[in-house]
Amino acid sequence: NPASEEFKLYKKISGFPIRYEEVEKERSVRYFHPVYRLAALNSNTEEYLIKVSTRRSLILNLKAWTVYEFLENVQIQNILFGLFFGAILVMLVYNGFVLFTVREAGYLFYVLYLLFFSLWQLSVTGVGVHYLYFPLKLWNDLLVPFAYLAIVFSVQFTRSFLHTDRNTKILDIILILFMIPGIVGVLLSVFPIFYFWNMQALTLLPIFTSFAVIYAGIVRYRQGYRPSRFFLLAWSVLVVFIMVTVLRNLSFLPSNLFTNWGSLIGSLFEMTLLSFALADRFKSLQAESLQTSIDAYENQIKLSEIEQELKIARELQESILPDKLPKVEGIELSVRMECASSVGGDFYDFHDYGNGKLGIFISDVSGHGIPAAIIASMVKLAFSIEVRKSSEPADVLKNINRALMGKYGKHFITAAYLVIDMEKGVVVYSNAGHPPIAILNHSRGEFREIFLPGWIMGLDGNLKNGQMIIPIKSDDRIVLFTDGVTEARNKFGQLFGYQRFYELLKANSGATGKILNQLVFDTVKGWSGRGDQFEDDITLMILDLNGSVQRRENSSGLSFRETTKTGG
Repeated sequence: NPASEEFKLYKKISGFPIRYEEVEKERSVRYFHPVYRLAALNSNTEEYLIKVSTRRSLILNLKAWTVYEFLENVQIQNILFGLFFGAILVMLVYNGFVLFTVREAGYLFYVLYLLFFSLWQLSVTGVGVHYLYFPLKLWNDLLVPFAYLAIVFSVQFTRSFLHTDRNTKILDIILILFMIPGIVGVLLSVFPIFYFWNMQALTLLPIFTSFAVIYAGIVRYRQGYRPSRFFLLAWSVLVVFIMVTVLRNLSFLPSNLFTNWGSLIGSLFEMTLLSFALADRFKSLQAESLQTSIDAYENQIKLSEIEQELKIARELQESILPDKLPKVEGIELSVRMECASSVGGDFYDFHDYGNGKLGIFISDVSGHGIPAAIIASMVKLAFSIEVRKSSEPADVLKNINRALMGKYGKHFITAAYLVIDMEKGVVVYSNAGHPPIAILNHSRGEFREIFLPGWIMGLDGNLKNGQMIIPIKSDDRIVLFTDGVTEARNKFGQLFGYQRFYELLKANSGATGKILNQLVFDTVKGWSGRGDQFEDDITLMILDLNGSVQRRENSSGLSFRETTKTGG
């Protein structure tokens, strides 16, 4: 048996006193197992004494063969060992080449498992001693680390092959726990004092590890992982053949070619099936990679289409905005609009009636992209037509809504239109669901929020919106804006809100319109934390009344009064 580190044969010498004489070494035959050439006459009975020493477990089977039977057995064993280790060598070379080509972790751990398993079997079977001519004791010493390393890399291969670290965390931890004894065993194998205990551990650890690996394969198979089929079959075959060998060792099965070679046959089947499993897995990975590339290509096309759409939408949105701000004596305008990354439908325009009378229109189309920009362009066209028919803000909004009914699709519009009359000292204002306007006066410390209820456009052909007349004074500042200002959210989902916006306006009421505009945009950007990108379009219009505003009375002798709710 290859496990025997010392084997001596003694022959009983006839006579008295009883003594034994060691059989000459010249009569031993170099082979995997200790073999001696013995000759005896048919009429004689000879007695021999065998002395065996080993640090491993030992199964001692004694057989007596004729020369012909021995040579026949040697030939069979040489063929079987050649097939076994030749197959392992082929798999090592092939999978090593695949590893060098694909550089995939699964192949690396499989090659290392094959390498140390083959070295383990060279030690166990005695082939290493027979062909490599290293001392038997050295092979038995190396058996321990080879076996432990084979176990460690088989488990690591399992983790890599089944992707347990990504799909079954608890199972992955269990597999890691099975690797720890192997790593500890490798370290302890350096110290001869632990040899016996290491050998005891190696009788149980491979069996328990095999069952853990099979359980991991079952879990992943039930999760729908296709390559685990070959994996499960490979380890199941190995366990069956190992059990055959164990039952042979316990004398439950007879000693024959099948039971004697059961563990090697099972190992060969297992490693072959694992090669198929790796090939199947690699094929699956290639299919997944191809599908990922196709998806990425399709997504890139979609992204290009979206970018092109956004480009068209931006160009369309920019094309409908006024080229320059109107110049009206006594009114200083500061307007700024920034589009969201997805492009919304903010729009503003002016109409100069002459004689110090200026109309200011602001709107916000729901939605984003080209559809919103197209609706905004229709609003632009409708405004340019309707504003020439009437100077009453409420009528202008009603007529725009009526003209566009049936063309909104799934969109709706909020809008506000006000006409500043510097000669009369009033603002005529109408609202269709748009945010309120704010009027400030820095010198007087006044602040007014002008809220006027009104339906949004697109709900009904008969727009329900009121109109109000607001008296204005010299040095008043009128602020119009879209909801992109107040509805900007920070990383916690909190709105910037009206209160913060109004406090910002009041705290900087002495700044010029241009500076205040910049300050508001910088503050909202800082609040949202999105850099230069906004979640929605933002439009801010600041009108400073710097000229002489006259306060007149109507024909009934009553002064214009604000009759709607104000706040500050």
